[in-house]
Amino acid sequence: MQKVEDASGAVVQKVEDVSGAVVQKVSAAIYSWQEHPLQATAEPSRGIVSRPDASTMASVERSAVPALPTSAERPKTLGKAPDVPTGALFGVGDRLKAVFYERVDVEEDKWGGASSALHGILQRPELSGEYIVQEDGTISVPLLGSIPVANRSTQQVQADLAENFNQLLGRKGLVNILPLERPPIYVLGPVKNPGSFKYAAGMTILHAIALAGGLDRAESEPWQKIEAVRETQKRSGAIDTMLKLLARAAVLKAERDGTAPKISRQLLELAGATEAANLVNEQSDRRKAVATARKDRERATMRALEAAKQDVAAYARMESFDELIKLRQERVNSMRTLVDRKVLSMTVMDQIQSELSDAQQRRQDARNQYASAKQRLAWLESEVLRTRADLRNDLEVEIETTESQIAANVRELNASEGVLYTLPVTRAQFAKDANSATYQIVRQSAAGPVSIESDGMTLLQPGDLVNISVGASEPREPAGSPVPTLPLTGESLPAARTPSDGLGTSLLENGIQQ
Repeated sequence: MQKVEDASGAVVQKVEDVSGAVVQKVSAAIYSWQEHPLQATAEPSRGIVSRPDASTMASVERSAVPALPTSAERPKTLGKAPDVPTGALFGVGDRLKAVFYERVDVEEDKWGGASSALHGILQRPELSGEYIVQEDGTISVPLLGSIPVANRSTQQVQADLAENFNQLLGRKGLVNILPLERPPIYVLGPVKNPGSFKYAAGMTILHAIALAGGLDRAESEPWQKIEAVRETQKRSGAIDTMLKLLARAAVLKAERDGTAPKISRQLLELAGATEAANLVNEQSDRRKAVATARKDRERATMRALEAAKQDVAAYARMESFDELIKLRQERVNSMRTLVDRKVLSMTVMDQIQSELSDAQQRRQDARNQYASAKQRLAWLESEVLRTRADLRNDLEVEIETTESQIAANVRELNASEGVLYTLPVTRAQFAKDANSATYQIVRQSAAGPVSIESDGMTLLQPGDLVNISVGASEPREPAGSPVPTLPLTGESLPAARTPSDGLGTSLLENGIQQ
C-alpha cells in the first residue's frame, strides 16, 4: 500500500511538471504571435499548439493543470499591428493582412479527471489573407462578406471580424490584423527625383522631400550661362528704352493738354523721383525745337487772322463813301439846272459828273475789298482750326506710337525675364526669397480633391500629393533698384538694371569659363 501511494505521488508530481511546461509553451506561443504575427502564419495548416500524444495525455492530471487566461482576460493588444500609431485609421487603398485563429478544446485526458482549461489554437487559412480597402471603404472576406474598414482603427476592425466569425461558426475566434502597405505619397516640384514614395506613419512634407532627394540645386551648364548673359543684356536695354518712352509719353501728353509735364506713377516707381524728373526734363529739352516750331506756326496763323479781321472791320466802314456820293449827286443835279439855263457851260458839268463817277467807283472798290477781306478771314479761321487739328492729331499719333512701343518693350522684357527665371543661374535674382519654399497638399476628401497650403512640418496622409514651389513669389527688385516693381498693362515689370549690378559681367567672367 505504501508503494502504491509513493507511485501515485510520483505520477502526480510528474503530471504537474509536464502540465506546467505545456502551459508555459502555449503562453509563450500566444504572446509570440502578438509580437510577430508574420511568424504565426508560417505554417498555416498546422495548429499553433500541438496536441500531446496519447502517452503524455495519459499521465496528465486535468485538475493539476492551471487554466489559461480567457479571452476577456487577454491583453487587448493581441491584434495590434506593430509600428502603427495607436488610433491610426484605415483608408481607401490600404493593404492589410488578416489572420483568423480558432480556439479548439484539447481532448480530455484518460485519467478521467476534471475537464482541462487548456485550449489549442488553429489558424483558419480559408479566411486569412491579404485584403485591399476598396473605394467603398470595405474589404471582402470569404464567408464573412463585406466588412467596413475605412476610417476605423485596427481594434475596431478586429472586433467586427471576430464578432462575425463567432456568429458564422459559433466558436470563439481570434483575429490578428497587420497593416502591410498604405497608398503612396507623391512629390511634385523642383526636387531631384519627383514621383511616388512609400508612406510611413508620422511622415511630414520634409520627410517626403528627403525621400525625393531634396530640392534640386543643380549647377547651370555653360550654354545656360551664355543664354543668361544674352537675355540680361536684352532685358537691360528694354528697361532703359522703357524709361525713356515713359518720360516721352509724359511730355507729349503735357504738350497736348497745354500743361506742365507730370511724372507718371509707373515712371516714378520704376526710376525714382530724381531719375524720373531728369528723364522728363531730358525729353522736354528734345521736344523744345519741335514744340517751338509748332507754336510759331500757330502764332503766325493767328496774326494773319487778326489782320484779316482788322481789314474786314476797316472795309466795312462805307458810310463816308455813301455820304460823298450823295453830296456829289446833289451837286450834279443843281449844276444841271444851271447848265440848262446857260449859266454854266457843259465843261463844268462834265467835271462834276466825273467826280460823282469817281466816288461811286471808289465805293465799289471798297465793297470788293470788303468781300475779299471776309473771304480771307473765313479761310484763315479754317486754317487755324486745321492747324490746331493737325498739331493735336500729330501729338495723338506720337502718343499712340510711344505707348505701342512701351507695350512692345513690356512683352520683350517679360520674355527675357521668363528665360532668366527658368535658368537656374539667374532664377534666384528674380524671386523675393529664392530659398523660400511653399508647399501645397492635394488631398482626397469625400467632396473630391482639396488643396491645402501648409508648411514643412505638416503631417501627411496616405495618398497625398505634395506640390513644391521654390522662390515662386513675385519677381523681386534686382540690386540697386530704388523702388518696388509695378505692373504695366497687366504684366510684371521689374526696375532697370544698371551696369553696376554686374550680372552679365560676373557671368562672363566666371560662368562661361567654367
